[in-house]
Amino acid sequence: MSSQKQPEPSWWKRKWRLILYTVLLLIASVGNTVYFKRMTSAMPNYGWYLTQLSTLIYVPFFATMAGTGITQQVDVHLLRKFALMGVFDGLSGTLMVLGGVHTSGTLQVLFGQAVIPVTMMLSVAMLRKSYHSLQYVGATTIFMGIVMAQAFSGGGGGEENLPIFNTIFCLAVLPSAASMVFKEIAFRGFDGDLDVNVLQFWVAVFQVAVNFLGMPIYSLKILGAQQVPLQEMGSLARGGSMCLFFAEDQVITNCGLPDEKPCDHCSSAHGPVFMYLLFNLALNVFSILVVKHGSAALSFLVSTLRMPLSALAFSSTMIMGSEAVQPNLSDLLSLIIILAGLCSYRLGARQLKHQLRREAAEASDEKVPSPRNSWASPTSAGPSSPSSSSRDERRGAWKFLPLFTTGSLGNVAQPQFVLVHAPQPRARSADQVRANLIRRLGTASPLHSPTLRHLTPAQGAEENGCPDFSLTGLPP
Repeated sequence: MSSQKQPEPSWWKRKWRLILYTVLLLIASVGNTVYFKRMTSAMPNYGWYLTQLSTLIYVPFFATMAGTGITQQVDVHLLRKFALMGVFDGLSGTLMVLGGVHTSGTLQVLFGQAVIPVTMMLSVAMLRKSYHSLQYVGATTIFMGIVMAQAFSGGGGGEENLPIFNTIFCLAVLPSAASMVFKEIAFRGFDGDLDVNVLQFWVAVFQVAVNFLGMPIYSLKILGAQQVPLQEMGSLARGGSMCLFFAEDQVITNCGLPDEKPCDHCSSAHGPVFMYLLFNLALNVFSILVVKHGSAALSFLVSTLRMPLSALAFSSTMIMGSEAVQPNLSDLLSLIIILAGLCSYRLGARQLKHQLRREAAEASDEKVPSPRNSWASPTSAGPSSPSSSSRDERRGAWKFLPLFTTGSLGNVAQPQFVLVHAPQPRARSADQVRANLIRRLGTASPLHSPTLRHLTPAQGAEENGCPDFSLTGLPP
């Protein structure tokens, strides 16, 4: 009897896991953005404490994931690169949390998109990188939308938006963009197989150190009522812990007026803080899963969709409660302009990727198939371009490794990735070959050995009424 051919599963059945991860990534992205603002609003007097907390919790996590590789896979040369990444990320997190206290959620979403034009400028200046004309148009459009949002921010956010804090939040984009550019070039000359957990551990460690060194930023006079004298920074950690874990208000006098610090409301502070940490962890986990089961390009698409959804969430009283801010006409126009710039930028990245593939095909006289994903990341054409060195080609292909974003709002416009060499195929050891044969041939049981096989009847022979054609039916 000829067996019937099983029908191929539908597209939904084959892609259900990727669809689920993508939806969860979008939810986690919006939740991470919303609760970052709610966290800084719930504990506005403890910005340094929140920055350190949201970074420090990842150190033991990555230490456990990396294991002995923390010391075995690094040298002085790699530690210098990890330290520089930690400096950039730590400085970005410090400025973002400090500026986010008096920057409305809608403006945080809009200002965060400035990382795209800043990254482009740094890439052109430092890497001599070229972009598609549509990408230049998109970056310019994004910049114009941000300028428009800042020019009319007074009407959209009320007293919550203070120019000095808006400026500090925007300045956080500079180290963030520098970190993204450096991560693109950091491992081009590295021939080993880099464990991403080792990288994450050391970057988090250096980021914690940078947060300590960044304490003088909170003592600047330009911060006004939010200024914290350097000698009081030690008590700030204790006060933050008492507020978060024991719901004890610390700032209860000389507060609440326009020229004073906000009063503490610690009884409701733990919810937004822990929700932010939960969404931040979920954002990073689902970002890795989307890249694993889909592509890096898909995560960039999710990042683009997050901007309008986050803006809607900040205006929803069901999500933000009393902190909801209804956007005015200028906010909506800025959002539309920036979204148009993002679409132009992504389309230009797609066209540039197709162009590089055609050039590579013409150079090698091979036909290159069209890419599976149309929305390419801005760095996807870097190492795989025709200008790659012969050493890189011998070493193997490049791959994206998504990185956790710790200590700040993180990847407000673009996901964080590092480009490393894909590991080369390795020959299997004798033990591995033996284990594979045992598992595939079913010879793990002693009864399957040639000397004992006659003691085991052929399975299913008597039930089906079929003659036994196994080795047990053969004469000894």
